[in-house]
Amino acid sequence: MDESLRPAFTAEDVLAHPRFAEARAAYMQEILGMHEKRTSLNRLLMDEGRAYVFFTVITMNAGYRPDDRASWPTVQRLKDAMEENGIASGRRVHDIVQRLVETGYVHLFSAPTDKRTTLLEPTEKMLVHDQQALLAYYRPLDVLFPDPGYPEPMRRDPAFQRVARQIGFGFIKYSQAFIMANPTIALFLPREAGFMILTKLMALSLERDDDARLDISLTEIGDSFGVSRTHVRKLLSEAERQGLARLEDGRVALTEAAQAGFDRFVADTSVGNDLVYRMAMQQLRLAAVA
Repeated sequence: MDESLRPAFTAEDVLAHPRFAEARAAYMQEILGMHEKRTSLNRLLMDEGRAYVFFTVITMNAGYRPDDRASWPTVQRLKDAMEENGIASGRRVHDIVQRLVETGYVHLFSAPTDKRTTLLEPTEKMLVHDQQALLAYYRPLDVLFPDPGYPEPMRRDPAFQRVARQIGFGFIKYSQAFIMANPTIALFLPREAGFMILTKLMALSLERDDDARLDISLTEIGDSFGVSRTHVRKLLSEAERQGLARLEDGRVALTEAAQAGFDRFVADTSVGNDLVYRMAMQQLRLAAVA
């Protein structure tokens, strides 16, 4: 492998970086800014399965070539990818796709050379949201390594988006591995709005200078992300059983283990996102001189 395509740093390097706290804060600000009080969007993306389907429609279409049937972004190919990685059943994928079509995020069209085959295409609405998501993912890296930084995702460059998402399709197993190895993320990410709830509690916790529990309204935090108070309580009760939270009379605190798990997730994703960035930039440079 080309040395330039190996990880440039480790998750431990990210965690030890003197600007890590600033990078983590920037990440949380971007993520919460995208999802807090945006109920309709959250209902499309509020668990791991739906988020992966959303992301994979974009990555599949980025690699679409009309003359290569194996690259066609079909519903069946999407179902196969989700089932192969244990993310969602074929039936659930079908339902999610239908909802994305109904809400204007996905367009269906017939393959030019086979009118019987229906292909998936992200709409401009979906691509704009994804550009904002890429900015959120790269914001912590841009804080950590501002020279030369990550200008393409930070300015929502569509050429970078297309190549990065095409590359990202091959990183599903990589991301699944570090998610399952992280008890905090393995609990919260698959649940409805779970990662958003975790991120909000993490942001609130870091605003405190002491170890006191946070006074929160379970109804308010549920409303922020389009889920019920009961759902929030059940999720946090499970987190308490796993040693990731402490609950008492409507007050909650994330344990040190949960906070460390969140930090590790930020670090792991930063390593992967930097690698995708350098791979994408190499492809863009080669295409420019071809």
